Amino acid sequence: MRDKMKKIISLLLLVGAVSANAASLELIVKKQKTLPNGNAYGLESGIYFELTDLEPFVMYKLQYSEDLKSWTDLVHLGTYKMAMTSPYWTWKELPPYQCFFRIVVAW
Repeated sequence: MRDKMKKIISLLLLVGAVSANAASLELIVKKQKTLPNGNAYGLESGIYFELTDLEPFVMYKLQYSEDLKSWTDLVHLGTYKMAMTSPYWTWKELPPYQCFFRIVVAW
């Protein structure tokens, strides 16, 4: 009984440790600025991601999917700290359809 309880507690601690350090991302949408006369200036409209809860010195992949079944790599990210900002993508550089994004450990 005691050995079984130790195994259960060890399993719960392991699951808690793994799930507590999951990387997360926040999608940030930027719109292009316009002058009072309507002319656009600055960066084109697009998106970037604020990445948090990263493990230092781990390679991550930022991926997108249309159906949540097949995922395509958007970029590989090497980290050296706990949080970072992803590259910026304009709407022309992204898939033309509505999609989902996720971050996963590359290897």
